[in-house]
Order: sequence, then C-alpha cells, then structure tokens
Amino acid sequence: MYLFRYAYPWWREKEIDSVAKRLQGLCPLTPEETTLILKALGFDKDTVIYIASGEIYGGEERLSVLRAEFPNLVKKETLLHPEDLHQFQNHSSQMAALDYMVSLESDIFIPTYNGNMAKVVEGHRRYIFPLPFLF
Repeated sequence: MYLFRYAYPWWREKEIDSVAKRLQGLCPLTPEETTLILKALGFDKDTVIYIASGEIYGGEERLSVLRAEFPNLVKKETLLHPEDLHQFQNHSSQMAALDYMVSLESDIFIPTYNGNMAKVVEGHRRYIFPLPFLF
C-alpha cells in the first residue's frame, strides 16, 4: 500500500502519520473505545451488536474486551449459513452490501469509523427517516 501512494499522483497523502491521525480522531475506534462508548450510552449486556466489517485486525482475539461486556456480537459469518454466504465470499462489494443492508435496517447505527460506509448509511437513514425541521 505504501508504494501505491507514490505510484499515483492523485493519491492525497503520501506520508500518513498514524499518531497525528489518531489525535485528530480520524482513525477507527478500537474495540476498547467502542466498549466504553456503548457502556456510557447505557447499552446493557443483552444488546445484540452487529459487526459490519471484513476481517478485523487481530481477529476474534482483538474483540475480546468488547465481547466480555457485550457477549451478543454477531456478524454476517455468524448469521448466515455457510452455504448462503458462499455465493458472496469472493465479491467484496457484495459482502459490503450485506453489511450495508443490516446497518441500514438496524435500530441503532453507531459507526466506529467515518468512512464511506458510515457516510452512506447515515445519509440513507436520514433520507428514510428525516428529522423534523425546528424553527
């Protein structure tokens, strides 16, 4: 990925300073941070939490803190039968579409990263459920 940035002039940032990005709030929330936020918002242990993502850095072990507080973590791989999921597995955009559909229909959507998926889900949900204008 590093060489990719230099190969294309349109790539915005050539050097990414992860510490500076983190201080600016531009990195995904960690599972530990997500746990703190959900607890602070008053979610209880029985809350079902859908993890809309691909492979999480560090895998299942990385989610241990979140799972300890919220044991009902699910993702598409645990909700769908392997045969049903198989048709999507080599198609990343289709896998993302499954996450999108669940995120769109969920009671509450809390993104841990303000990437394209979060922006599109938020925009679609605002379109479907517009907030009343306050004058």
